[in-house]
Amino acid sequence: MMTTAKNLKATPVKPNQIEQFDIILKSPNTFSVQKNAIEINTPGNPKFKHYLTPNEFGKQFGASQGTISQWQRFLKRHSLKSRVFKNRLIIQASGKARMIEHVFHFNFTTAQYHQNPLQFGAKAPKISNQLIKSVVTVIGLTDHSRYYVGLNTLLPFVRRPEKGQRHLSGFTNQFTTHYHVTPLYKAGLTGKGQTVGIIAFEGVEKQNVLKFWQHEKAATNHNRLQIKNVRSPFYEPKKTVRSSSETTMDTEYAGSIAPKANVKVYLINTPNPTLTNFVDAYEQAFNDNVVSSTTNSWGLLDSGLIRILRHRQLLTPQYRQLLSLVLAQGAIQGISNFTASGDAGGYNYMVKSVIKNRLFFDRTLVSSDFFDSNPFITSVGGTTLPFNVKTKFGRVVNTKERAWGSDYVWPLLQKHPSALQNNPFILLSNSAGSTGGFSHQYNTPTYQLNVPGVNTFAARNYLSALNQPSVDPVLVHGTNWGRNYPDISADADPATGYYIYQKSARNPRQVWGGASGTSIASPQYAAMVALINSQPGRKRMGFWNPQIYQLAQQADSPFTPLNSTTNNSNLYFVGQPGTVYNQATGLGITNFNKLVKSYK
Repeated sequence: MMTTAKNLKATPVKPNQIEQFDIILKSPNTFSVQKNAIEINTPGNPKFKHYLTPNEFGKQFGASQGTISQWQRFLKRHSLKSRVFKNRLIIQASGKARMIEHVFHFNFTTAQYHQNPLQFGAKAPKISNQLIKSVVTVIGLTDHSRYYVGLNTLLPFVRRPEKGQRHLSGFTNQFTTHYHVTPLYKAGLTGKGQTVGIIAFEGVEKQNVLKFWQHEKAATNHNRLQIKNVRSPFYEPKKTVRSSSETTMDTEYAGSIAPKANVKVYLINTPNPTLTNFVDAYEQAFNDNVVSSTTNSWGLLDSGLIRILRHRQLLTPQYRQLLSLVLAQGAIQGISNFTASGDAGGYNYMVKSVIKNRLFFDRTLVSSDFFDSNPFITSVGGTTLPFNVKTKFGRVVNTKERAWGSDYVWPLLQKHPSALQNNPFILLSNSAGSTGGFSHQYNTPTYQLNVPGVNTFAARNYLSALNQPSVDPVLVHGTNWGRNYPDISADADPATGYYIYQKSARNPRQVWGGASGTSIASPQYAAMVALINSQPGRKRMGFWNPQIYQLAQQADSPFTPLNSTTNNSNLYFVGQPGTVYNQATGLGITNFNKLVKSYK
């Protein structure tokens, strides 16, 4: 696939424009941070559940107070403001562009490329010899986003049912009933005293959320919902989104699954989130240390984009280490972090090349988002619930919970080829599904080693080279390597999705609409953490992965792997009979009544 765009001429940033950037300081032992994150969350380890506060983390793993003071004096001397996070590894600095250029021998330039704002310099910032030894990298001076070379290549599917067709979406109880949450409610668990953190890059209207909570009989006191604007650089303030369906559904369902928990939105209202934005949002949540779980529905960068940005020196070489360091801090503090695995199915889009103003991209099995597949976050995939719907071409039937992938409509499309062009409801999506597979950006994490199904796979190629449905593809088996993802799954298919409440000035009469994707499964898992953590006497659940891979291998596992090799694909990966893991749905679906009893 190819796109073209008009490139605008680069111009210098105005001298008095206020700029913000992050100075990432060296930890005495970065490897020790990651090692501790696993040990503190592994049952049987002497450090198990010995969580640290942000200040304790800073004292143990951060830079020395002398180094921090030296940086603060240096910045102040040059009329630059600074703020140090409690982890003592990140200094947020800000000031006028001309002062930053003078101090760091840098030249700010801005431009637009494929409608995306870009900030860069012709040369890298320089740091004095006195300070350079204390620095890992600087982020935010030159920056980018996933849209740097194109529009949203994930091409999200928007389901538009035909007139008169039965809407299959449900509400909160669709999740709580199916995944055995009701016994927890009966035991008195409500999430009271806990806070769910929403990492968001688009805004939300409080009144919409409160209306939904009222409908779902959740607590509606105004102080349940807090919106915190996080300081972070962004380049298009005029394009901020006041009320997005993404943040709305995350917030509504986080607060209805845990009906008395607080919900705190960490908002950087930029339409094009960058690595710096991700780091700042998470670091602010961890610095506050009031949330016991977080959820994120935004991806960052695919493998192809990373290659291009690294070549053009717009992405720090330490991007993976930096992200892992920040997320490992959350794990050491006992915070359970979740992210949507993605909605592109087994085949992700990946930028193959950029030639002048032409972008070439294609679907591939070898691409992965380095955030969604990070080994220090729990990646949530998607499933399809059973359904039976009549269309003018015949019935579409799904008889069991399975991996989310639209191959269940392939037989109907084979009989009625015109349906592919004329009936998007039957098609649902020609290429959507639960993203999962192998991320070669990371080695296989220790908690996945020797788990049956990890680094082996079974697959059926449901999409042809021309991105057309392939009926009855052969079953293939193989081995691979890296971070296997997702970790767990829940209902995410548009065919069996959810309702959200969102009233807008543009369409005041349309208040109830459908929502779906792995980005609505993730906040429900984060809310379940708040629910379980509200059990009297329970410590924070912490980082799930080291423990859930152990539980999944026990006799009475709280997870049900979806292991069928038929009618169970994300358009490529299928189940592996006799294993506990497969790349379409991870460890499978969760019985929360069992999980609360077995999770230590």
